[in-house]
Amino acid sequence: MRLLERERPLDVLLHRAARAVEGSGSVVLVAGEAGIGKTVLLRDFVERVREEAPPLWGMCDPLSTPRPLGPLRDVADQLGGPVPGLLGGAATQHEVFAAVLDALRTRPRVFVVEDLHWADEATLDLVRFLARRLASLPLVLVLSYRDTLGPGSPLSPVLGDLVSSPDAHRLQLAPLSRSAVARLLDGHGLDPADVHRRTAGNPYFVSQILAQPDSPLPESVRDAVLARAAGLAASARHCLELLSCTPEPVSGALLGALGVSPTTVGVLAGTGLVDRRGRGVAFRHEIARSAVLEATGPAGEPALHAAMIDALEAVGGDPSVLAHHAVAAGDVPRIVRYASAAAADASRSGAHREAVASYETALRHAGDDPGTRAALLEPLSTELYLTDRLRDAIAAREQAVELRRAAGETVAVGMGHSALSGFGWYAADRAYAERHDRAALDILATGDDRRALGFALAHHAFLAAQRGDTSEAQRSGDRAARIADELDGDVVLRSTASMGVAIARLGAGDVAARADLLAATDVGLRHRDDDLATTPTSNLCHLDVEQGRFADAEESVALALRISDERDTPICTGWQLGVRARLRFLQGRWPEAEEDARAVLQSGDLPLSHLWPHLVLGLLSARREAAPVNPHLDELWRLAHRLDTPGLVAPAAAALAEQAWIARRPDPRLDEPLVSGLLAGSFSGRAAALGPLLRWTRRLADAGVQQVGPPARPPAPAPAPALEDQPYEQALAAWDAGATDDLLAGLAVLDGLGARAVAALFRARLRDAGVSGVPRGRLPATRANPAGLTARQLDVLALLSDGLSNADIAARLVISRKTADHHVSAILAKLDVHSRGEAAAVARRLGVPAQPA
Repeated sequence: MRLLERERPLDVLLHRAARAVEGSGSVVLVAGEAGIGKTVLLRDFVERVREEAPPLWGMCDPLSTPRPLGPLRDVADQLGGPVPGLLGGAATQHEVFAAVLDALRTRPRVFVVEDLHWADEATLDLVRFLARRLASLPLVLVLSYRDTLGPGSPLSPVLGDLVSSPDAHRLQLAPLSRSAVARLLDGHGLDPADVHRRTAGNPYFVSQILAQPDSPLPESVRDAVLARAAGLAASARHCLELLSCTPEPVSGALLGALGVSPTTVGVLAGTGLVDRRGRGVAFRHEIARSAVLEATGPAGEPALHAAMIDALEAVGGDPSVLAHHAVAAGDVPRIVRYASAAAADASRSGAHREAVASYETALRHAGDDPGTRAALLEPLSTELYLTDRLRDAIAAREQAVELRRAAGETVAVGMGHSALSGFGWYAADRAYAERHDRAALDILATGDDRRALGFALAHHAFLAAQRGDTSEAQRSGDRAARIADELDGDVVLRSTASMGVAIARLGAGDVAARADLLAATDVGLRHRDDDLATTPTSNLCHLDVEQGRFADAEESVALALRISDERDTPICTGWQLGVRARLRFLQGRWPEAEEDARAVLQSGDLPLSHLWPHLVLGLLSARREAAPVNPHLDELWRLAHRLDTPGLVAPAAAALAEQAWIARRPDPRLDEPLVSGLLAGSFSGRAAALGPLLRWTRRLADAGVQQVGPPARPPAPAPAPALEDQPYEQALAAWDAGATDDLLAGLAVLDGLGARAVAALFRARLRDAGVSGVPRGRLPATRANPAGLTARQLDVLALLSDGLSNADIAARLVISRKTADHHVSAILAKLDVHSRGEAAAVARRLGVPAQPA
């Protein structure tokens, strides 16, 4: 079929290929409905540039659960080098991606990833990975997809990120015009207007009508496709139906296993429904494949899938493909076997959502056998945890523990309790975590699995470190280390044991323990243990921030985020972004802190990671507005109650005390046993942890607002904060000093930060002291800048008021969808409204100018 009305898209693609040959890479997004001609356009394009930029062509397939990195597997042999071996082994996603990057640097290439709307999670990660590095690659990354994405599609945020890149170009393919249809029909005796009406200008449907110009015009694509297969002999028709039951191209080896001869392949190619692909064959379009498969009827389809399974087993098929056919064939034993194997493959590839889907598929068909179900629930819980579904992870692991207990498998029960303890900590539920921690130790201490006991002891040391019990952390860590030595120097167990001890030592002020945490991370990276690779750095950056080592914190936060990105552990990324929000907040970089904090609260449901974002947003609200209701600090205090550990309760209590001081209103929560017990208690790192809280309680008492404490045993003096790194603390030190010059200097800092409510207290004190001409500071809001919105937020508000969705706002302003989401959330918060409609009403009332089209 001729390529009509595609001259501009083709020119764009050719231009991008020419740039790639010169060493400047780019990404081209090709969007359109099914049958609109995306594949035809791209085939024409790659043929034109084949000599200068050899093509790589990978497919995403509509399997019930997609193949992990399916498009990359399609082109791995062409990339060569270590890529095929890494894909077939146990390499991490980061190692695979690094090898792909090296392979793509060697010469100019076109890499087509077709049907990205069916992509698995790991493929979307690969697309992001390559897109961020395109400027230095001789590569055109061409991504085709259907633009009818449903709500919540995982592709949507990826597209939002891609279109914001200066190296990206989006091509929207439109239906053919009536004149183009007329040109295609010229000489065939068909009415162009009627054909255009029936096909809506869809090129594929037009091609099916053209293939049968002497037949009555079909009413649907399905009718057109089936008419082309109507003249096949029964045996050839059966082979066509066999091929239609798999969405992937069928290789030459698989054709042989299916009993499809080269002669039959030629007959089928003659229908125009399938194309030869080397020694294999594939349907020309998904529309044609679906039409043939649907025509077999529900009774005949399972037999086709059963035959496909037999053939795939004979040639060593991919587990995810085998699982897809097993489900369609209703073959329960094979469903469980292959879905489990597909889940394990997906997990190794970093496609954790696909791993969850495969484990859930296996569970739906696993029957009532306790051992089988428990063996599926245990890894499922880990994958759920990694995909930010912590509540579901806990529920799955609790089920597994009960099944193991009923079967009398005590070691598995103990290991399950230890896993649940870890989940409980991340759920910000210390009581739950410690209950399961005790259960794990009680069970495993009497068993014969020393390694399982060692890991339980290491986790116990971690919990002890979190509550400031250095001696218990040391005892348990040492016991775990001795077990590691018994087991021929088990380096992973020994490093896991050292982690809790190092956290406790660092919390107590032993800075040399930083090196131990970094060493544990290195072991985790070498042994591909994601928990060991990420947990030490997560705790290191947190303690660097809390103990005021801001220069070290910049490095440790960056390291932690890089490792979490490489290991694809979003649960760790959320905590680390929260720590970075806390760091930026203390440094006086409030807009950046606010952006990080809102990103964490919007992206996941891990309660522990919400701690610092709620503190940052709550204190920003208090310092800016002194709002009478502060839901962020309310949630912060709820989390502090659930965690009840000194290092987390102390900053939460300090935040409440600060808010009470700003509002000049006592807070009864500061009189709760949680605070009095903290002030009177003994724990490692006590002086550093209580320092900020004691400064605020002293200010509260000096202002006559509230007397908190006094503590039963005053802590040793804490090191003075490095005020040059903390401008807000510098301003409050000026308040404590009380001299007029100090107050005026502090007021200038507060005005620069936008701490309007606190600045008002400074102005009142200066006026009470008789100072005339107190600087007025910036107005909090004007008609041009309501609620202190940034210039970009004003642009977003104007478009929001015009009724644009977040996706449309992102496209208009050339920003990512995620960035648009963050801006809208920030606008609602600053305007103190709860809906887009309310925000639009405020914008109209304040006269926010419209955005030019």
